[in-house]
Amino acid sequence: MVRATVTTAADLLLVRNVSRRARLTFEALRGHYNRRGQSRADMVALSTMLSRGLCLYRDKRIVGPVPGVFVGDVFNYRAELIVVGLHNHTQAGIGYVPASLVSEGHPVATSIVSSGGYLDDSDSGDVLVYTGSGGRPRNGGEHHADQAFERGNLALAYSCKYGVEVRVIRCHDCDASPSAKLYVYDGLYKVESTSYGPGKSGREVCKFNLVRIPGQEELGSKIWHASRKLTSTLDTNTRPPGYITLDLSKGKEAVRIPVCNTVDQNTSPTEFEYIARPEVPPSMVPPRLARRHRCCIYSKTACGGGSSSCSCSCVKRNGGGGPAYNADGTLVRGVPVVYECGVLCGCPSSCPNRVTQRGMTHRLEVFRSNETEWGVRTLDLIQPGAFICEFTGVAVDAAHSRNATGSSTYWGGILDPRKFPARWREWGDASAAALPDEVPSRFPQCLAPEYLLDVSLRRNFATYICHSGTPNAFVEFVIRGDENESCPHLMVFAMETIPPMRELSIDYGLDQ
Repeated sequence: MVRATVTTAADLLLVRNVSRRARLTFEALRGHYNRRGQSRADMVALSTMLSRGLCLYRDKRIVGPVPGVFVGDVFNYRAELIVVGLHNHTQAGIGYVPASLVSEGHPVATSIVSSGGYLDDSDSGDVLVYTGSGGRPRNGGEHHADQAFERGNLALAYSCKYGVEVRVIRCHDCDASPSAKLYVYDGLYKVESTSYGPGKSGREVCKFNLVRIPGQEELGSKIWHASRKLTSTLDTNTRPPGYITLDLSKGKEAVRIPVCNTVDQNTSPTEFEYIARPEVPPSMVPPRLARRHRCCIYSKTACGGGSSSCSCSCVKRNGGGGPAYNADGTLVRGVPVVYECGVLCGCPSSCPNRVTQRGMTHRLEVFRSNETEWGVRTLDLIQPGAFICEFTGVAVDAAHSRNATGSSTYWGGILDPRKFPARWREWGDASAAALPDEVPSRFPQCLAPEYLLDVSLRRNFATYICHSGTPNAFVEFVIRGDENESCPHLMVFAMETIPPMRELSIDYGLDQ
């Protein structure tokens, strides 16, 4: 049983990357098993990671904060909690260190998952009355037996006695999650008191009064509920205090882009011309081919649709091994370039190989920040691998631009696609697990972009996405049909599960 302390910014970046890498491996494995029709792909992925020693801190039994996990982080599956070392049970609500590993000879609780499943549970955010485990069937149902101070209940009681803080993860119902549940890490709590007596069910129950330790980041669950209230308000066309406009795009995007500034009077995002699609000069657009791609003869069926033997020529250009996108529209694997079906293809707009062409589906907003000046944050829960948005501006031939050899920058008027690091390599990569049946990736060959994107006067909101060395999103090049391969679209995809009100970030290559 140990406490982990991270003191420097460099160490914080390091442990965040370690945690992020573990979650990426889990998501890659879960997707791998899910595409093969495996039931409970999340649990199979967890089992694979456990057997290969890829889950974090399994031998450390960490008390207190877990390195690399931030207050407000969200998880779609309980299995993920085990992967990053936040909780150590797939079903039990109380995680604890057994007595044999504690010097005092008593078990000590380190984490709880609170789902409000017992009648005596009470939750006001900073104060949580948590009912112990036991007394009812594992899969729910009426409370039919008395609880006892044993196992996790006993460990929580000793956490109270010894003053050991407990990590609290709250479980929420969530339609946007593939598991229909969302687990939100809400920080550290102290067990202030315990009691035992008749509960509302008439059975004896163990109750624990937990109080949140002050000085932590805002409750993730509180932000979750506040974001849902905010989106409901915005949906009624009501402009909340601090909002400059309800739609920066003026109807040009599939969803509205509000702008919020509660810091100062700056309104600069509203002062440029908004364009929802990049503008490419005629000289950079190749002549249309007279023939259509072969995928159009299969227009009555989906191009891809989860089959690794798909005959669609556009899908085949992605390097083999099946379609570029999963059935839910998330990206299967990061590649140098994604080839989507284009305007000359006979497949319909609903084709699963046209994900980015259907536009934005997540509600985002531009906001004023003391840290990054202007930024972009999500108002919705975004799933890992999901398409978020596209960078727009005016394409300029790099060979004839004075900025062709300019410094790497993501602001100042010019965006250079060649400067983006290959963060796409991290998405969908399950190589750490060394799966015996995994087909080696065959990445398609593609040209380096031969253009710069002038975003000085005409652009969209994407230029306000901030830079990070541990980004939660990444840029993927996308070519549609017979488009010029040296002028790919710059598409942004989620690298991880991004909770509501969290700022989006990508790696612009500024640290190279």
